[in-house]
Amino acid sequence: MIADSSFIIDLMRKKIEALAKLEEISRNGVAQYITTPSVMEIAVGISLADLPEKERDRVDKILGSFQVLPLNAIAAWRAGLELGRLQRKGIMVDPIDAQIAGIALQHNEPVVTRNTKHFSRFKDLQVESY
Repeated sequence: MIADSSFIIDLMRKKIEALAKLEEISRNGVAQYITTPSVMEIAVGISLADLPEKERDRVDKILGSFQVLPLNAIAAWRAGLELGRLQRKGIMVDPIDAQIAGIALQHNEPVVTRNTKHFSRFKDLQVESY
C-alpha cells in the first residue's frame, strides 16, 4: 500500500477515516510505503505552514513509519507514458500524481488516497479510499 500525501495529511490532522484506514492496513499486515514525490509534497506544505517544532517532529514520526519508494527510471518511464496518454486525451494531471502512480504501477501496489478522482485516471492503477 502506497500512502498518498492526502492520506498522510489526514493522519497528521487525526481524521477518523484516515486513522481507521491505517488501523485496517496495519491489522492486515500490509506493507506501508510512501513515495519520494509525496515526501517532497509534504515537505513543501510544512515549509509553507511554518509549523512549530513539535508539529514537525510529529510529521517526522508519521513519515518514519513508512518505507520510502523512490522515483527511479522505471517508475519515471511509466509515469511519463501515463501522463502523455492522458494529455493526448486532453486530461490534465498533476505530474507529481503521475510520478506516484508510476511508482505504484512499478511495484504493483495500490495507492491509498482521499483524492480518488486524481488517481482513478491512471490505467491499471489500484486506488483505495477511506
